[in-house]
Amino acid sequence: MKRMDRDSGGGTHLKREAGLLQIVAYGVGNIIGAGIYVLVGDGAGLAGGALWLAFLIGAVVALFTGLSYAELSSMYPRDASEYVYMKKANGGKFWSFLVQWMMLATEIVAAAAVSLGFADYFQSILPSPSILVAAVLLSTLSIISMKGVKYALRLNIILSSIAIVGLLIVIVTGAPHIGTTALLSAPNGFEGITGAAILVFFAFIGFDNIANLGEETKDPHKTLPRGFVISIVLTAVLYVLVGLTAVSLVPPQELAASNAPLALAASAGLGPVAFDVLTAVALLTTFNTVLVLLITASRIIYGMGREGVLPRIIGKVSRNTNTPTMASLLTLFGAAIFLPLGKVDIIAEITSFGSLIAFAMINIALLNIRRIAPDVHRPFKAPLNIGWVSVTAVLGTTSCLLLLTQFSVSSAALGLALPLSGALIYVTTNHKK
Repeated sequence: MKRMDRDSGGGTHLKREAGLLQIVAYGVGNIIGAGIYVLVGDGAGLAGGALWLAFLIGAVVALFTGLSYAELSSMYPRDASEYVYMKKANGGKFWSFLVQWMMLATEIVAAAAVSLGFADYFQSILPSPSILVAAVLLSTLSIISMKGVKYALRLNIILSSIAIVGLLIVIVTGAPHIGTTALLSAPNGFEGITGAAILVFFAFIGFDNIANLGEETKDPHKTLPRGFVISIVLTAVLYVLVGLTAVSLVPPQELAASNAPLALAASAGLGPVAFDVLTAVALLTTFNTVLVLLITASRIIYGMGREGVLPRIIGKVSRNTNTPTMASLLTLFGAAIFLPLGKVDIIAEITSFGSLIAFAMINIALLNIRRIAPDVHRPFKAPLNIGWVSVTAVLGTTSCLLLLTQFSVSSAALGLALPLSGALIYVTTNHKK
């Protein structure tokens, strides 16, 4: 029989099978995806040669918030992590539900959008209906997810490695050309750089998902914090270097006009074969992104079911696969509903807006937990502290709020639909604070 870890209350937990390598690969697989392979062109159109600076801004915001997640995950390594953190911080269910709902909604909508992005790449190889291809992809990856996280994470390691290789091709190819383009040239000024930062921040979203493997991680109190820091730093370095080299290979406006900007950049240095190679890499990377989004969303739903904020039957684990089958099926169904969407740039802004609100609240939650529970054991503590105040959490909150002020009115309105829908569901299902 398969072993199941048991909590103090006698319930069953998911099996702990993920080590640091798997967690870092999972984090990198969440972060490196459709964002960098698709949105780098749109970012270049806004920021010009200063594209790298937009990536650096996104990296700093992600790192500040990532350090808050690292400390919280070392204290409370649980699925439905945002719900647990918010509940520990204020003791009320409404704000806990709202933050977790926003994270769940962004995961599911993004899974639908990225699956359609996969379908677009697939059409360049074999013409076929986009929605059908996307639906088949979602179904196939949901089956893989339900087979067990061990198998999904093994596949994730392979695909994450391929994604990194694709970025390294662009970086190595473009390195000799750095300096041929004015790297501080921003045709739209600082407003263009901040606009690009908002857009490319989508490429960093996903590091938070590491926390939702807390119950499937070996020694989570130490492994999760290390996974957060390594994943964010690694991808930040890669993204900034891609930002430097891509605009050095191809003029920013040409990148902006391309549907495959990184493939175009590689072909500019290595010829047509490189375009085909990077297209294949982008296809596999998009595949990987959908896989990790489905895993994360299903674990969030599972955790919320086990916490009782969704029907408890959802928080059950299959005896055969030791995975949350019901939660995985609901994730598949939810993503399928959104398949008629698929505008990557619009979805990116909506996702970024909802995520920035949630990240600001997570940083505030850490500050409140520091204040009300200073004696709780913290295997990892965010650096730079003044008394109980975490300087990085304050900077994380401030940077998230500043980026939120840079969204257009239409994007902000669409983004606000996420918390409003969560509030409506909370009220109509009679949850009490």
